[in-house]
Amino acid sequence: MKRQFVTTENTLRFLEGFSALEKRGAEEACLMVVDGVPGLGKTSIIEWWAGQTGSVFLRAKKEWKPNWLLSELIEALGQVPRHGFEKRFKQATEILANKHEQFSMDRRPFAVVIDEIDHISNSEKMLETLRDLSDTLELPFIFVGMGKVRTRLTKFPQIASRVGQYVQFQDVSLDDVLAMAKNLCEVPIKRDLIEFLHRASRRKMREIKEGLSSIERFGAINPGKEIGLDEMAGKLLLNDRITGKPILVTADGFGGDNE
Repeated sequence: MKRQFVTTENTLRFLEGFSALEKRGAEEACLMVVDGVPGLGKTSIIEWWAGQTGSVFLRAKKEWKPNWLLSELIEALGQVPRHGFEKRFKQATEILANKHEQFSMDRRPFAVVIDEIDHISNSEKMLETLRDLSDTLELPFIFVGMGKVRTRLTKFPQIASRVGQYVQFQDVSLDDVLAMAKNLCEVPIKRDLIEFLHRASRRKMREIKEGLSSIERFGAINPGKEIGLDEMAGKLLLNDRITGKPILVTADGFGGDNE
C-alpha cells in the first residue's frame, strides 16, 4: 500500500479539539485528553500531527519516574539532559519556553504529546510533574490513552481541572474506509468489498489496514481486475481481533457483521 496519510473523521475531531484548546479562556486549562478504545488510530494520527507541526511526541513507560520523563523530554528537544531532577526541570522549561515563544511568533501550533498515558494515569507524582511543566509555561500538553483515562483523572481534581478539551475517538466510518481504499491501495476495489471489510473489521483502523493489505495482495496476482466480493470469495480478508479466527470473504456479503 502507499505510504500516505489519509485524513479521517477522527483526525478532524482531534484538529477541532486542539483548535478549541488554543482558544481557551483560562490559560491554565491547557491539558487535552484524547481517548478511545484500542485500534482507532489515535497514535498514528497524533504522531502524524506532531511530525507536521514540530511538536514533541513521547510514549509513556510503565516504569517512568519524573527524572526519566524529563530525560526523554529533553532528549526529544535535541539536548543532553543535565544531572539531577531540579536541573533537568529547569532545563526542560527553558527549552520549551523558547520553543513555545518561537512557534507563537510564527503562529504555529506547538504542544507536548504523551502517548500511552494510561501507564502513569494512576501516578499523582508523574501527573503533577506534567502539570507543573504545563502550568509554568501555559503550554498545551496532550494526553493520549484509552477510555479509562478520564475516570482516573477525576481522582486528581487539580489535574482534571486543567483539562481544557476532551476528544474521544469513534469507530472508523464507511466514508473513512472508502477514502483509505482510494488513496492507499494500488488496486481498484468495489464498494461491496469495502462495505464487507468495514463490518468485518469491527470498524477498527488496524483491522481495516490488514484487510486492505490482503485485498491488495490478491489484486497483485490478479492484475487488471476491480476486486469485489465475487472476485475474492473464499479468500482470507483478516483475522478477528477478539477470537483470532480468520475471516473469509463471502460472495453474498454475509458473515462480515462483527459487533
